[in-house]
Amino acid sequence: MLGRHEELFTEMVPGSSVAIVPKEGSGIQPGKHVAGLMAAEGAGEMLRWEVTTGGMRAERVPYRGFQDAKVDLLFVADDEALDKLRNNIGDDTLSLMKRQIRAGNIMFFVMRTKYELQDAGYEEFLDTLGLAFLGACR
Repeated sequence: MLGRHEELFTEMVPGSSVAIVPKEGSGIQPGKHVAGLMAAEGAGEMLRWEVTTGGMRAERVPYRGFQDAKVDLLFVADDEALDKLRNNIGDDTLSLMKRQIRAGNIMFFVMRTKYELQDAGYEEFLDTLGLAFLGACR
């Protein structure tokens, strides 16, 4: 899937990374304030997509919580979203991901500033997911 969409990642600098973690292991507890999320401890694995000089690389890595994720963007997906993504790996995967974000089945956490993301080349990737971060006026 990453290879089919490699044009979205060509402007991103090596080391840029995003991850998807199951909500179940994210440490997020219902009804908690957003400020408490940074202290939430998780357990399990996350799927990390990282830009390398040779292109995008996907790997499963341990997930111990938001503070230790060491990614630029973190997607927290519920079971329904994960099932849909796993069963629809293909040309439409990112569109499906976009729909799951809009439906509230995938939460999106930005771990870098807008300017850091811009400098790292995230604009096209985020626009594809319907997550415009630069605003209407540039």
